Parts: sequence; structure tokens; C-alpha cells
Amino acid sequence: MTDLLDLDHSQLVELVESLGQPAYRSKQIWRQVYQRGATDPSQMSDLPRDLRERLTAHVESPRQPIELQRSADGSTSKALLQLNDGELIETVLIRSTPRDTVCLSSQAGCAMGCVFCATGLQGLRRQLTVGEIMRQAILARSWARNEGRELTHVVFMGMGEPLANYANVSRSIDRLTDPDGFAMSPRRITVSTVGIPQNIRRLAADHPRVNLAVSLHAPTQGLRRELVPVDGASVDDILDAVREHNRETGGRVTFEYVLLRDVNDSRGHARRLAERLRGLRAHVNLIPLNPSPGVIGERPSRRATLGFQQALQESGVPATIRVEQGRDIAAACGQLRGDRVRILE
Repeated sequence: MTDLLDLDHSQLVELVESLGQPAYRSKQIWRQVYQRGATDPSQMSDLPRDLRERLTAHVESPRQPIELQRSADGSTSKALLQLNDGELIETVLIRSTPRDTVCLSSQAGCAMGCVFCATGLQGLRRQLTVGEIMRQAILARSWARNEGRELTHVVFMGMGEPLANYANVSRSIDRLTDPDGFAMSPRRITVSTVGIPQNIRRLAADHPRVNLAVSLHAPTQGLRRELVPVDGASVDDILDAVREHNRETGGRVTFEYVLLRDVNDSRGHARRLAERLRGLRAHVNLIPLNPSPGVIGERPSRRATLGFQQALQESGVPATIRVEQGRDIAAACGQLRGDRVRILE
């Protein structure tokens, strides 16, 4: 069976023509899927009934979320999605007027092994297809529209390392920015990475207007290796790639920094971080650890968090503390794991 969302324009034309229909029907289907969110052919009202029936026989039925949660303050919703092979992923919609932002997963599990991240406890299960990524965006947009709102921003900050699934994340960006698709400005899309230099460079070349966020978490290689134990690029390699990204795109890069009590949250750490970032167009987003079962580390004190921010700012590095949403439903940064949880009515 075929997933319509896995097909690009040319593949969709081939499918339509194989069903004895003119090629222009593919554009109708594309718009139905990406503009209306009609992933079930029976919902595509501008297609002939015969074509709708034949499409239904050739494509997979869309799966509905198996579990939903909404935070007590209503600002955040999380969906547990079961993929066709039984793998579980989570998608988060964050409401903060005037923004509605979806946090997309790009992998089932993650191989990066960050010690403070619940997703990393699973290890990498597999890559998500472009269709599985886009289905999350379509779902989140439907939530927003059902509330009289509109999805305005997309962040690849859910489960998995986006730049380790570069091809499908890149294709997803193409569909999000396609005038016949989501028609979203690339400036409203952010890709977050733990740091894969070659793909930071590819992203700058392929999608120069998309925002880049780099999860650094430490100013030195030794400390970073303790927090992000996967074999990979050094801090120096990552920062070299970010410098090239700065030059190629002219844009500012955000560095995400999870603060752990008495591990990486001192003013000395902040000053060393500022030294490493000198000369870069950069902004640091500080994230006090969101504790989850099984992860390592404790949440820093408010005093330490504010002191870290102040030390960065005094060194000339812009820094903000992330406004946290969804902690009560384990939807905040580092908490996504794909566990089965109670459905909230």
C-alpha cells in the first residue's frame, strides 16, 4: 500500500496516470492533502467519486492519534502516534499568541544518547519517512484550525536528531514551504541539531532561510562528551560549521544549552561559553533541565540560571531563558519518549 504523503509531485503524477486519470488530478490531490489536510481520499470532494474510490483502494488509511494529552493551562497538546509498523512517536503543539508552533519528531527514538533526554533512553529505532513527518504537521494544523487558530511555526525539535535523517527532513521543509503545500515562510521553520557539521553545511546550502538551532550544552569538549556521549564531532568542528553557516546565510544561529545543577551551570561555564562563541552571530537559549524518569541530572536553582544568563550578557552574548510549556504532560524539552500514557478525555 502507498502512503500519499510519501509521494513527491512526480510520483503522484505516476500514481494518478496509472489509475487512468489525467496528470492535473495530481495537483488537486496535492492541494487537498497539504492545504486542506485531507489525507483520506474519501474526503477529497473535488475529485470524481470513481477516482476517490480507486485511490482509497491503493493508499494506506490515515492513522489517528492513539493517545492525546493537554496541559492544565491549555497551552500545550501532545499526541502519541503509532506508525504502521507499531513504532511510537510524539508530536507537540504549543499555543502562545500570536504563535501556534508544532514540534515535529524526525526519528523513532534517537542515537545521540544525551544523558538528560528521555528520548535517548530508547536508542534509535528507525528514521521517519517524509510522510510520517508531514502527517504530524497536518495533525497539528488541524488542531489549531479546529480552535479557530492557524499553525504559524514549525520546529524540528521532537524525538530524534533531524540532521541524522537529512533527506526526509529536507523534503519535509520543501513541502512546508511549497506554495501549493503549506506555503509557510522558511523563516518560520527551525531545525535543531546536536551538531552534525557536514549536514549543518548542507542545510545552509539547501535551505538558507531556515533557522538553525545547535544543542551545545557545554563550552568544552570534555564536558560535552559526558553529556552527549555519542561518537561524533567535536565542539571545534561544530563551531567551524556554524561559522560557515553564518557566512553562507547571513543569519543568526541559536545555541540551546540545557542547564544541569552543579554540572554545567556556573558563571565560569558561562564565561567559557561566551569565549567560544565570540565572533559568531549567535543567541543562547537557556533551558533548565526538565527532569524525567531515567535521565541523569537535576534542575538548577533559579539563582544559578539567572547568574548564567547574566554572565553571558555581560560577555556580550545575547541570552534568554526558555519559557517552559507542557511540563505537566511531559511535553517539554527533553521529555518526549513515546511511552503509552492515559488518554485524557
